Amino acid sequence: MKKVLIVDDSIISRKMITKLISKHNFQIDEAVNGQQALEKIHSTQYDIIFLDLLMPDIDGIQILTVLNKEHNPTKVVVISADIQETTKQKCKELGAFAFLHKPPKEEELDDVIQQLV
Repeated sequence: MKKVLIVDDSIISRKMITKLISKHNFQIDEAVNGQQALEKIHSTQYDIIFLDLLMPDIDGIQILTVLNKEHNPTKVVVISADIQETTKQKCKELGAFAFLHKPPKEEELDDVIQQLV
């Protein structure tokens, strides 16, 4: 069973993503902020991370930067309300597998998951 981590400071977003991916039979873990996400990432090997960018302490770009520096093989799907091309490009440069707009459409999320599994 694949392990996934949903990182978002919004409980509503975490619940929505959990609901959208629940049919995929993943073991789902959640982090409420960037600091908690890094702690979980360093203690557990995840297959996929669903990552918000805009968080109060450590943001998604900083998390991607850490994963990139550590050569962490986990696939990261960024789900963000930030739709600037420069932001998308930065995420791709830092190794993000995909970038989805928030709120993600179920079919878009399913397509990305199919590519990952």
